[in-house]
Amino acid sequence: MSNIKKTGINIVAYIFIVFCIHSQHSLYSQNKLFQTKKDTLLKEISGSVSSLGILLKDVNIVVENTNRGTKTNTKGFYVIEAKEGEVLKFTFVGMKPLEIIIEDITEVLNIEMNAIVNNLKEVTINNKRKRKDKSGLMGRPDVLTTTFGNINTEKVGYSINYINGANLNLAAIDIWTAIKYKIPKLSRGISFSLNTKPIWDIDGIIYETINGRTLPPIDLADVKDVYVIRSLAGTVRYGAAGANGVIVVRTKSSTFDDKPTALKIKSYSNKKYYKEDAVIFKKNGITQPYYFEAFDSISNQQQAYLEYQKLLPSYKNQFEFYFDMANYFQQIYKDEKNSLKILSKIEVQFEENPEVLKILAYTYQKRGLNQKALKIYKKIIKLRPSYAQSFRDLANAYANLNQYQKAWKMYTNYFYRGNSLENEGIGQIIYSEMEALFVQHKKQANIKELFLVRDSANITKDVRMVFEWNTSEAEFDIEFVNPQKQVYSFKHTLLDNNSRIKHEKLQGYSSEIFFIENLSKGNWYVNLTYFGNKKYVPTYLKLAVYYNWGKPNQTREMHLFKLKDKNIKWQLLALNYNHLLQ
Repeated sequence: MSNIKKTGINIVAYIFIVFCIHSQHSLYSQNKLFQTKKDTLLKEISGSVSSLGILLKDVNIVVENTNRGTKTNTKGFYVIEAKEGEVLKFTFVGMKPLEIIIEDITEVLNIEMNAIVNNLKEVTINNKRKRKDKSGLMGRPDVLTTTFGNINTEKVGYSINYINGANLNLAAIDIWTAIKYKIPKLSRGISFSLNTKPIWDIDGIIYETINGRTLPPIDLADVKDVYVIRSLAGTVRYGAAGANGVIVVRTKSSTFDDKPTALKIKSYSNKKYYKEDAVIFKKNGITQPYYFEAFDSISNQQQAYLEYQKLLPSYKNQFEFYFDMANYFQQIYKDEKNSLKILSKIEVQFEENPEVLKILAYTYQKRGLNQKALKIYKKIIKLRPSYAQSFRDLANAYANLNQYQKAWKMYTNYFYRGNSLENEGIGQIIYSEMEALFVQHKKQANIKELFLVRDSANITKDVRMVFEWNTSEAEFDIEFVNPQKQVYSFKHTLLDNNSRIKHEKLQGYSSEIFFIENLSKGNWYVNLTYFGNKKYVPTYLKLAVYYNWGKPNQTREMHLFKLKDKNIKWQLLALNYNHLLQ
């Protein structure tokens, strides 16, 4: 779990709010806006199931506690009916089972499964015999760390060939040439060759051999160990993609083998260091939608708008198109009128889709159109009255308009729903905002509730960052790099943080908060790697950055990122002390 204590960005002794709520308690029961809407209708859920890019057939899919179930077909696709709030369970031999909670908006779920790692208990027997190297090459470690778990190289019942990186021919043209003459069977083409497309497990990242001799980029001088696994018993953990063998490479500069350190240790005492491997984020990523090609030869605003109208019938059901066009007219032609006209169509075309409406609210907030954003958040809370995020977003929207009393009432309504201030996710976001509202605008908000603070020093920080994403299915890794180049990651994936994602769905939120306590010691970087959202549409990420949080000179900077290209580490922000002086 990621909370303020655990981030390594800032160690906060978290404090609690104690409320004496009496006079406003009737508000919840009187206001129909917050009545829970329960959809009891079955709806169709469809998608694909794969592992390491290989589609899987005969995956079992059942709706928990019902007799509804199905299997993926020969092409790895499935269709099943389920209700909002029900749980889909995906199971397949050799793969970790997955459970997905169905939400109001769920229609497509493209699932990626991961192989089960069997961690057998080991018994150590001491004897005086010297260890024999099964591969005939000395120096092989007892434990091989793979992407899908550890292998005890002394106790497995199959052969694992090993090459020490120091014995590689550094003059070789590539990694394949450097290793194939070190293992005789490879040089003779026995068992498998490059043409049979083995996969490469390099420092925990899987690469597939494509088009004959296409190889993963690697500096031979940086290679620490190489392992060649050809036996089915050894490659099964990699699923179907490993059927042709696996070549495992560990480099000297890798942090993949590092043992995880306690996240509660103060100020990044871990051994993971930034590899300077992030690319500065591009507005539309690498992959451009096809419709942008139609604007390449257009040089004026009138022609551009006519082309947009021409394309509209073909793309009217694709929300990405509207946002791209609205941004195009604003950024290229400074045409705010037509840009807002396009955005207004989203409100009508997707009025029942809270995930799309969230993007619209994010867009308005980024442009400083807070009254329009408030209107959209009111629509969302009617669609999702049981979501904790709905209350926080509406409260925050009121605060942006200096309507502090309404903001405070919305925050307290969060508690009327039976929610609490947990030290994670939406709870700590609401806590920090209520704390700031109490300290900075107590009189304007007419706050009468009892508010106890144990450590007032926690109210002010150099930087406060609030990440929000429009769909709960989004999977990504946020990486924070401190001035010493040490790294902390917040992993938002089913594989790494399944309990957190389940908690988000049960509580109804999609956001996280981080603090930087001291920005004066050098540059900080915020990077993000996107892994998809189980659908065919992009994810939109809003990042609100507050400098001098809780201080009289507090400022806010709003960013909106369209996440579409997967498995690329993007640099979202580069921060330094100058940001505090602006």
